[in-house]
Amino acid sequence: MTKKIFISYSWGTIEYQDWVVNLAKRLMNDSVDVVLDRWDLKDGNDVFHFMESMVKSDDIYRVLVLCDKNYKTKADNRDGGVGTETQIITPEIYKDQKQEKFIPIVTERDENKSTYLPIFLSSRKYIDLSNEEYFEESYEELLRNILDAPSIPKPKLGTKVPAYITDSAVNNTATNSILRTLENQLQKFPEKVNSYSDSFIETFLESLLDFQFKSSSSAIDVYGKEILDNIYSYKVLREDFLDFLLITTKPEYNLDVEILIGFFEKKNQFTNPKDRGGYNNYDFENFSFIFQELFLYTIAICLRNKNYKLVEELLYSKFYFIDSYSGKTEAKSFTEIYKYNDSIENYLKRSFNKISGFGHLIITNLCEKIRKEEIIFADVFCHFIADLYPSNNYRDRWFPRTYIYKEWYNTFDFFDRLTSQRYFEKVKGIFNVESKEEFQKILNDYKNSKNGKDRIRFENSFDSLPYLHEMIDIDNIATNR
Repeated sequence: MTKKIFISYSWGTIEYQDWVVNLAKRLMNDSVDVVLDRWDLKDGNDVFHFMESMVKSDDIYRVLVLCDKNYKTKADNRDGGVGTETQIITPEIYKDQKQEKFIPIVTERDENKSTYLPIFLSSRKYIDLSNEEYFEESYEELLRNILDAPSIPKPKLGTKVPAYITDSAVNNTATNSILRTLENQLQKFPEKVNSYSDSFIETFLESLLDFQFKSSSSAIDVYGKEILDNIYSYKVLREDFLDFLLITTKPEYNLDVEILIGFFEKKNQFTNPKDRGGYNNYDFENFSFIFQELFLYTIAICLRNKNYKLVEELLYSKFYFIDSYSGKTEAKSFTEIYKYNDSIENYLKRSFNKISGFGHLIITNLCEKIRKEEIIFADVFCHFIADLYPSNNYRDRWFPRTYIYKEWYNTFDFFDRLTSQRYFEKVKGIFNVESKEEFQKILNDYKNSKNGKDRIRFENSFDSLPYLHEMIDIDNIATNR
């Protein structure tokens, strides 16, 4: 329905009259039906009747009162047409059902930047069109007011009290406090994603320190269970980290990968601190597990969000880990985050006959927002990249301990889609190639290097890992649209 408005103003100079007419024309062009004396008040019409009918008419949705020095003087002194109009408007303003009908529009300020609002409008919220620099923003505010299209509409009233208010286990973590406002803030200020992320990561690392513990026994049945209990207890904090990733790794936010790299570079400070005191190696194994788990979730979430650039940077950039004892910085690949956690593996194998303790713990303690297939694929993909680009260092490997939990009948859709040229162009960076020909050569060389070699198997199991060339139709890469 077309909105009809009336503009009340004091004529003043020719330039000011032209400014008012131009404002009215622009509103008309933007679908607002404007009643203005310059084109609606005909010769011979009663001026006062015209004013009164416009102010009191139910057809008039808004009355814009343009406030400059001239209008304020005449309104306060009840002088001329403006004075008469003021006498008509004033009682209407104080009728509750009519209050929103009258909008003061500031069009001029004095030398002290004070507004020229007449007394009868001095306490009312106004729209400021006096500043040319911010005119467009203010005009949009005015137009949205008239058209009932606020930039921040009032949300619907929820029917359910938030769980963090009603649940007995309230998440009062400092990280959760940041998360409650993070997404809303990024929608308004996406350019601040890195500063918000730095703040979250710093707070997360401080909170993670609270999970350092010292085992009460050297018996594996005791300290193995204590490590698992510790990992389970940090789940609330972990969920905050994953929610942070789900928000900030969306491609539109352009998260700086250095923030994520910097986070994982802190691993040594937790897993091998300089001041070990009377701690045993297994007292820090919870942190080894945590950083490895969080890296898998990071890859999985970046892939879900189709942020292939972040995946590429995480898999091929160097991480500068500081040696806790020498203080030297060493540049290493992402495989440095991988670790065989003896205590977890031995405890779960001994107590529950689990072939892969790490895999079992990841899958049974999975975040509800992430599918099992996503975390397994992230694990397998890290293995393939480490295997595709091997170094001379035996430690530069990644064994996908979750793979044993993959459903045998499921293929990895990601690899199947590489026959699409469009899809290949999007993801080729995470294989560190520029063209399909380059990728095909790398895969064929990889295939030849595996001829005659024994497959990698899980300990005490017939299950083995596939090779990357077996997952990809090499000859048909990027052959379809």
